[in-house]
Amino acid sequence: MSMKPVVALMMQYSETVPGTFDIDPGYLRLLEFAGANVLTVDPSDDDGYLKSMLDRADGLMIPGGNDIDPSLYGGRHLPGMDEPVPLRDHAEATLLRAAYDRRMPYLGVCRGLQMMCVLAGGNLYQQIADDIPGALNHWQQAPFNKPSHEVSILPGTPLRRILGCDEISVNSVHHQAVHRAGEGVQIQATAPDGIIESAYRPDRDFFMAVQWHPEQTPTDEPSQRLARAFAEACRACSKHHA
Repeated sequence: MSMKPVVALMMQYSETVPGTFDIDPGYLRLLEFAGANVLTVDPSDDDGYLKSMLDRADGLMIPGGNDIDPSLYGGRHLPGMDEPVPLRDHAEATLLRAAYDRRMPYLGVCRGLQMMCVLAGGNLYQQIADDIPGALNHWQQAPFNKPSHEVSILPGTPLRRILGCDEISVNSVHHQAVHRAGEGVQIQATAPDGIIESAYRPDRDFFMAVQWHPEQTPTDEPSQRLARAFAEACRACSKHHA
C-alpha cells in the first residue's frame, strides 16, 4: 500500500481571535478524504522554519482568508478592505516561491489563487462591485456549501481534464479577484461576468488554484476530483524524491 502524501497547509488569520492563526476544518476534511496527510504551517517570519516545513511535505496548499496587502501589487488600501497581515503575506510568498522552485505540486483556494498571480507580477480588482460594472455578486450569504454561479472551464486545460466537464456550479465568497494573472500564468476558468475563477502554471506538472471554496463542499464530486488529483500529484512528487 502506498504511503499517504503530506500536504503543507498554510494556516489562516483568525477571524475570531485577532493576532492568531487557525484553519477551517473543511480544508482538513477535503485533503483527508483525498487520501493525504496534513501538516499545518503557522506563519512565521523565520524563513528557515518555513522551508523546513516544506522539506517535510510533498505539496503545498494556501487557503482563503484575509486580503493580500495591496502594496504587493501596486494597489492602495481602500475602505472595506482588511487590514494587512504582513506575517501571512511573507510566509505565503516564501512558501509559494520555494514550492515553485522545487517543482512541488500546489493547490490554492481563493486568496491562494490571488497570491499565485500577484507573485507572478499580476494584480487584483480590489473591490469587484466598484471595479466591474454589472459584475455578479461574488459574496454570497451563508450557507456557503450552496452554489452561487456557474463557471466555464476552458478546453485543453488541466482543470478540464481533472473535472471532465466544461461547466460547474460553484460557491462564491470573495470581494476581490484577479485582474491580470501575471507572467507565465494561464487562465483556465471564468465566471459569466469574466472574473478569473482558476489559473495554472503550464511549466509545472500541478501548480494551480481556484477562486471558489471546495473545502465548503468536500464530499461533492468536483471538489473530490480536484483534491484527489492534487493528492495524486503529491504522491508522485513523493515517489520522485524518495
